[in-house]
Amino acid sequence: MRLNQRQIEVFNSIMISKSVTAAAAALGTSQPTISRELREMEQRIGFDLFVRFGKRLTPTNQALLLHEVVRRSFLGMEEISRAASAIRMHNASNLRIATIPAYADSIIPRVAQKLLKHRPAVHLSLHSLEEVSLQHEMATTVFDMGVTEGRFEYPGVASQRIDVGDQVCVVPIGHRLSQKSLLEPADFDGVPFVYFSQDDPYRRKLDDMFLAAGISRSYAVETTTATSVCSMVAAGVGVSIINPLTAATHVDKGVVLRRLSVSVPYTLAVWRPVRRTRSTVVERFLSVLTEAANEMRATLHSALDRK
Repeated sequence: MRLNQRQIEVFNSIMISKSVTAAAAALGTSQPTISRELREMEQRIGFDLFVRFGKRLTPTNQALLLHEVVRRSFLGMEEISRAASAIRMHNASNLRIATIPAYADSIIPRVAQKLLKHRPAVHLSLHSLEEVSLQHEMATTVFDMGVTEGRFEYPGVASQRIDVGDQVCVVPIGHRLSQKSLLEPADFDGVPFVYFSQDDPYRRKLDDMFLAAGISRSYAVETTTATSVCSMVAAGVGVSIINPLTAATHVDKGVVLRRLSVSVPYTLAVWRPVRRTRSTVVERFLSVLTEAANEMRATLHSALDRK
């Protein structure tokens, strides 16, 4: 089975426009031609991509999964075009960074601001991916660098770690735990707790810590990102423990931050393909990343010392 470029373009256009008619207009062809090419694609791959109700098309689960891959390939082509334009106009260096949502919302914006202030000719492209997807993309060398929290080893991918401090407690404003400057595991006994997902590496560390202390938290809700955790806490859903980078971005922003009596060190990992030469811009990115991490750590410690 091998799909041609035209079939992929047709499929992508239908998924984006959600209409055969609109897809035909976007591709400069007729509706019957689009319908025929779609049928040929489905015959070739061996499963239906859409459920048809008259003129309406509803993507199947298989179509949604396939489009995730197709979408990334089209983003890659668009990125190449943008990079070529930037290089032509500004002689820019192209740097493609993959990171997890927690960093895309916290440290990476600071790194970008610092990097572009001194290196305006850098074409920085940021892609926010969940941990598992990011690991796969780094293994296929789609990106120049990956910034994540996982500890994994892959052939052809080198990593280094940056220490950013300990995990931090986050509680709603006015909560009884906000009256303490240092929270112990026992303080969380029976308290509604906002959990990270089961596959989160630091979720497992915290679970082990509470298990060792014989503490049973009350399940409030489970979510996947540190920013979402903070939103839940701010809404009074429960309390939680988050990474120090996200905590630093939430100082005086609707939640109360407190130290945890048990040290749970937190580090971020920087990945890069070993076969690529470490360019000046990559070295500069690493330097600025470390600088930003240290600044955020200092900001957080200052806020924690107020209590």
